[in-house]
Amino acid sequence: MDLIAFSKALEIGLNLPKIPLEVQEVALQEAHGRILAVDLHAKDPLPKATNSAMDGFGLRLEDLGQTLPIAKTLYAGSPLDTLPPKACAKIMTGALVPDEVDVIVPWEKMQSYNETHATAPLGFKKGANIRYEGENIKVGDLLLSKGTRLKTGHMALLASQGLATLSVFKKLKVGVFSSGDEVVPLGSVAKPHQIYDTNGVVLVAMLQNLGFEATHLGHLPDNLQEQSARLKEALAYDVLISSAGVSVGDKDHFKEALAHLGAKIHYHGVHVKPGKPILCASVGTTRIFGMPGNPLSCVLTFLALVRPVLCKQAGSHTQEPPIKARLKSPLNLKGQRTYLILGQLENGVFTPYKDNAYGAGAIDALSGANAMACLQGGEQEVLVWLLP
Repeated sequence: MDLIAFSKALEIGLNLPKIPLEVQEVALQEAHGRILAVDLHAKDPLPKATNSAMDGFGLRLEDLGQTLPIAKTLYAGSPLDTLPPKACAKIMTGALVPDEVDVIVPWEKMQSYNETHATAPLGFKKGANIRYEGENIKVGDLLLSKGTRLKTGHMALLASQGLATLSVFKKLKVGVFSSGDEVVPLGSVAKPHQIYDTNGVVLVAMLQNLGFEATHLGHLPDNLQEQSARLKEALAYDVLISSAGVSVGDKDHFKEALAHLGAKIHYHGVHVKPGKPILCASVGTTRIFGMPGNPLSCVLTFLALVRPVLCKQAGSHTQEPPIKARLKSPLNLKGQRTYLILGQLENGVFTPYKDNAYGAGAIDALSGANAMACLQGGEQEVLVWLLP
């Protein structure tokens, strides 16, 4: 197994040819987390029309300091009105502002007012408390670009444009296998020589959390012919992920099974701890990842090396940005390999779980941490990702 640097493995993954993705139309309320397939431009300005930012009184700038009759009351949802000379209008938040109104004075800032007359103090500038048409967005402005993963704020912006449906990429279809004769499904009773299928459950959950269509395809036994046949059947998926069977043991057949399918191996073995035996391959347009069997190694290498690749393959033009943090105390890390370390991130400080004194089988570290740090030996500034 020829190891490559962590940075090189990530570069290879991010530069894989894009999987052809179909486009579908979905209702806006169902689009959270989906990835835009087109650029979207504003068809309406924002604000759509000049309106009041406050409840108060609207008047001309030259009439500040004078007692004026209240000519009318303006409400949100009413058509645009006019303001007679030497008069003011009571106006509510969101109401359209007459062309004659230069300033809106909030009720609590008025010098005095009653049912018929009002006096606004001096000192307000033209445009005070007025939201002008198009001051935030003009017609034709780019709202969101192709490849944007939609968040709540994006949906609010698009709703303000009256968009009922959106063109998004179809969800990436990901098939997940669990490998190893020792693995038994949840709900059964594991014997002393058996383990429960942790990886299958966790991988599917993380994939679904990313917005992918993830399906658990069952168990791959430690048999070369059967693995080859099962993998061949699953090549209709955009991505296949299998855990275990990627090292160099007598029963580690995954790489050989891929060879039977004519797979191109992009890398096998990365200078990273944990997760050294991770494998990345392709058969046609199907991207394939062989993950370490240890649950902790499987999760960390998925987050660090697989997640960013799948997000790009799904059409996203951005990656989840890391958080820059400093270590609570120095770590004695040997060599120049990359380390993936679990811990707690709080106020910009990363504290490794149990001072990084936990083994590869310590699944409790996953539940006891809120973040993963990626660093080389000797570094005190680290990049951190929050755990999903």
